[in-house]
Amino acid sequence: MPIDERRIVLPDAVRALVVAHRALVASYAATSLRFTLDGRLVGDIAEATAAEAFGLDLCRVRTPGVDALTRDGRTVQVKSSGIGMGPAFTPGDGRALHLIFLLIDFENAVAHVRYNGLEAPVRAELPEVFGGTKRVRLSRVLALDAAVPEGHRLARVR
Repeated sequence: MPIDERRIVLPDAVRALVVAHRALVASYAATSLRFTLDGRLVGDIAEATAAEAFGLDLCRVRTPGVDALTRDGRTVQVKSSGIGMGPAFTPGDGRALHLIFLLIDFENAVAHVRYNGLEAPVRAELPEVFGGTKRVRLSRVLALDAAVPEGHRLARVR
């Protein structure tokens, strides 16, 4: 069966996480807290998902701007969103050659590859100098992805 280059089915553990999340929200309904699945958890799920799907080796030592390496040593940054927005970046000198951006649909336990290409075109959408966190609009990321030559995409292995 051929690999769907744009869709990655997440493991059953993610479905269990969604069920547990719903139960947690229901248990504390009176507080109006949402217990949002975001931040580090979403990023870690995305990195693990990308590593499996693209055959990447995750960095064991924290490296600014680089989350993983391809089998031939090229650097990769993995970005994700579980809320339907574009990737968020912080200022810094760390850069990767490639960027994988995943939109995670927790309800359906699926990650959608929304960008797979060189990181530089996406980073070029950011101001040269900024503080805090800046997002690149999802519509812009999708347009940039549509222009990525096939030779600049990382191949799926699973």
